[in-house]
Amino acid sequence: MIIECEGLSKKYGKTLALHEVSLKLEEGVTGLIGPNGAGKSTLIKLILGLIKPTSGKITVFGLDPWTNGESVRRRIGVLHEKPSFPSWATGYDLLELVGKLRGVDNIDREIEETLTKVGLWDARNSKTAEYSAGMVQRLGIAQAIIGRPEMVILDEPTANLDPKMRVEALEILKAIREEGSSMLISTHILPELERVCESVIIIEKGAIVDNGSLESLAEKNYAHSFAIKANKPKELMETLSQLDYVRDVTLRQDEVSVRTSNPKQLLEKLEKNEKINKISHVREETGLLERIYFEASKQDSNKNEIQ
Repeated sequence: MIIECEGLSKKYGKTLALHEVSLKLEEGVTGLIGPNGAGKSTLIKLILGLIKPTSGKITVFGLDPWTNGESVRRRIGVLHEKPSFPSWATGYDLLELVGKLRGVDNIDREIEETLTKVGLWDARNSKTAEYSAGMVQRLGIAQAIIGRPEMVILDEPTANLDPKMRVEALEILKAIREEGSSMLISTHILPELERVCESVIIIEKGAIVDNGSLESLAEKNYAHSFAIKANKPKELMETLSQLDYVRDVTLRQDEVSVRTSNPKQLLEKLEKNEKINKISHVREETGLLERIYFEASKQDSNKNEIQ
């Protein structure tokens, strides 16, 4: 277990930023999602030991990050939102400093590998004041991942990147995971997060709305969506509407749209139905994580209204 919270709360004056958060974060890539002001940044600061909890308990690598902050932070790489660096430092200087603080071995080799990975090796001797916004963002990713820390926390990692570099950044994150680092990624760009995350924490108004593996949340929220074209769409709609693992069956132009908690079972049903109702195509629709998020938020809102 990397991170464990139990009844964790944080107040700033009279403002309750985090309210009785309990969760366990295991190895892997976890997405942290929610609207602005939901408490994501506060949770990250508590994990890093930068602020003290008002109440409750948090451990990171089995340690209290407030009383053992230096030990915890040496094992974590961090990219904060809107990173900025000393204008007098070159990209190489910055990674050398971070690497030494983290106790990275073979520092020169690690710097070269890391800057090459993010496409900044040729700009290694340029001062950060001369870097574009995209280059600063890439340098931020570089200083977070140098030395392959056990945990990497990334806040909006693809901000300020052009489309090509956004794709490359996601591939870098996948490579980091393959090298053994776990990640906590906070972002509003859910389609990108969906490509790399294995589990999700949804937070709103300082409280956890839901959390779990991507697949378990997709099943719970009927988040898999399919568009199906059949010879007899209305008959297909009637058939699918009777299935307990299907909901929101609608006709959109000439396609039947459905949401399901069990895509495998749905596809098996469609294959059997092929004999009586010709299916010309079945297309799984994008936006899985967006549907999980909006459905979980809607259910939480309904629950609060009832209370």
